[in-house]
Amino acid sequence: MPNTNKLGEKGNLVKTITYDGHKIEVSSMSITAKEEIKYDGKVVSSKRSVTGSTHIFNVIENEDNIQYEVEIGTRWHGCSSWNTVRRNGMVIFSDR
Repeated sequence: MPNTNKLGEKGNLVKTITYDGHKIEVSSMSITAKEEIKYDGKVVSSKRSVTGSTHIFNVIENEDNIQYEVEIGTRWHGCSSWNTVRRNGMVIFSDR
């Protein structure tokens, strides 16, 4: 599963996780504390958190109800974040 990191249009770091043909984009910006999760280009969760939070959303994939959990946390230096993505409870990505 190819994963990428890039700077977003507002200077935030966007991590892209591709799994089973679907794209999950995790965007977090430490200055504004805004976190945003996109699934196949559509915003599915948005929160503000200084120390990180967990985003939970449900989607239909191949006629099955799938629950994703995206955990965002702040690294020790406070300048970037780590992410863990779970699909139906199983970790599919982590850079913690």
